[in-house]
Amino acid sequence: MREVEVMDQSAFTWSVVIAGALSAWAVTFMLMALGAGIGLAVSSSYSGPSSTTMTIGGALWLIFAQTAGFVVGGYLAARLRIRDHVPGPETIFRDAAHGFMVWVIGVGILAFVIAIVGASGTQSAGGTMNDAARQAAAYVSFWSFVALLFGAVAAPLAGMLGGELRDEEPAPRRGVRRRA
Repeated sequence: MREVEVMDQSAFTWSVVIAGALSAWAVTFMLMALGAGIGLAVSSSYSGPSSTTMTIGGALWLIFAQTAGFVVGGYLAARLRIRDHVPGPETIFRDAAHGFMVWVIGVGILAFVIAIVGASGTQSAGGTMNDAARQAAAYVSFWSFVALLFGAVAAPLAGMLGGELRDEEPAPRRGVRRRA
């Protein structure tokens, strides 16, 4: 076991968390665009899947897209952390914390975007909702909650995996001679 020099540096790195959150947003946006394209391609006002089928399919796709995005973000944040520690339980916790903070920053950005869109939508609609719109908003709210819950679990787990892979000792290369 090697000794590690103690540094006056924080074990938490905001730059890797922000990079992870931005990558989570990018992956989620890409997958949501793909899902919207697939949904629009298979739906039709004349034939095709029922609205219930499309709602369930959309909800499952939302959960998948958010989870995949936060997995990528949490994994990336842990892999980008500097290896200046002795692997163990504290390191696993810190990698999971970085993954979780990717989720926190991602959700914060999402809340900000929803607040802006919601404020502009309410002003243009006159501030009233009919029953169908209220029910659609309830479905979106519920399935968004489920998707964010999956993301909250997936990001720290991906962070732990990323940190574990970061800390692996590289395998020696065969056939490569080192210069003396």
